[in-house]
Amino acid sequence: MPQDIPAGLRADRFVVLDCETTGFSPERGDRMVSLALVTVERGVITERWSSLVDPGRDTGPVHIHGITNAEAAAAPRFASLVPEILRRLDGAVLVAHNVGFDLRFLAMELELAGSDRLPATALDTLRLARRFLPELDNHRLTTCVAALGIPHRAHRADSDAEVTAVLLGELLRRAAENGHTDLSRLSAPAEEVLRQERRKRVRCDADTDGITAGHRDAHLVIAEWWGGAGGWLAALETLRAEGCPEAGRLWGWFGGMLCGETSVFGPPSPALAREALRTGLRLQLADPGTAHREDVGQIVTHLATLDRGARTPAHLLGLYPDSAAAIAALPACAGCWSCDALGLCDTGSAGGALVSHYGAATPHADELAGHLPLLAAAGERAALGRGARYAGQVWERQDRVAEAVRLWHWALDHGARDPVIFNRLSMHHERRRDHATALALCEQALATRPATGTARATWDAITRRAARCRRHLSAVG
Repeated sequence: MPQDIPAGLRADRFVVLDCETTGFSPERGDRMVSLALVTVERGVITERWSSLVDPGRDTGPVHIHGITNAEAAAAPRFASLVPEILRRLDGAVLVAHNVGFDLRFLAMELELAGSDRLPATALDTLRLARRFLPELDNHRLTTCVAALGIPHRAHRADSDAEVTAVLLGELLRRAAENGHTDLSRLSAPAEEVLRQERRKRVRCDADTDGITAGHRDAHLVIAEWWGGAGGWLAALETLRAEGCPEAGRLWGWFGGMLCGETSVFGPPSPALAREALRTGLRLQLADPGTAHREDVGQIVTHLATLDRGARTPAHLLGLYPDSAAAIAALPACAGCWSCDALGLCDTGSAGGALVSHYGAATPHADELAGHLPLLAAAGERAALGRGARYAGQVWERQDRVAEAVRLWHWALDHGARDPVIFNRLSMHHERRRDHATALALCEQALATRPATGTARATWDAITRRAARCRRHLSAVG
């Protein structure tokens, strides 16, 4: 950290926190899977500490943070790390890039471990970057450090914390140039940051004009986290009776939190969670014009959580036929992998969650295949393709190739567009010298290929196969 920073800014002991998590919402049961703490004293990094954390559940987006379930299962639980964490945080200013995110997870993990000892002060390098790096197009950590020439390996807690500590020095230097001599106008009480962050996540407005006193009181219960599960349940019943447009989303959020242990509601309550999630979904889908796939998707994800460990996903199957079809009919999100690769949205799909329950290497491929007609009837064409691919590839490994081929043809006939199915099916026919069928499959695939998107290698393989089949048919014709 540069030494030209005024002593009033350098004198504080800073601890930079970064954590990788299973998702975005600790209130809904997401947990830490790793964290790193980098200590800065008088402008110099003096300590570095990091650890993987066993979240007690699936680690979530492995493609982002790179931490597998096996790695996390071998790591310590957060509660065993608390003494080490508190020792480092004691008396320090907590620093993070988007500090509210990391603070929400830290507070929840500490609360679950029986501690409420947060640092007194929080400093947000994202907020400082917006003030003192206005020339940047955005202020994501990767953008900020790239602009300053700081080497970085993104989405690794130790690397993110390290570069945030370096970024902090530059931001404090720029703050000093703008007349700041201490942190009084740069930082905030950690408890206040946490309260504002939690309230913002609820998005529940008690100040709306024209609502009844009961409606307003119900919003306040939720916005201020009052009353435990009983208080929230009564408040949500009021919101439903009042026709509150937020009721469906909030019922779903409540149900999601009840799926796992939280400091707000205690141990999991699966039965109440199921009813709350179903209520939230019914309210969301009652007006498809206002339903959002992301909010619906949260509810479906938590119903899938209730099915975890069971052979048959009963909660997800319970969404058929009506709810699954209603979700499939919602407008596409235009931002998910499936929209990008297939032009078919899978966000919030009951079928997508059902297929994920079985997985690519499922030992129950026949059972999965037996559910695929439900997906076809509901119009879940993206999930149908992935499910047929999973089941068929398992059958291939079991030398049940003819059954796999029949399943894949059936899935395509019912609207699946999965490029892997087109690739493997056309490969199957090319190997058997049925070049006409192979070419027809390739052309059918390429006619549905999005103008942009992922899965390029698969599409390129289909394009090359189409060219080979054309040459062969031309030579024998």
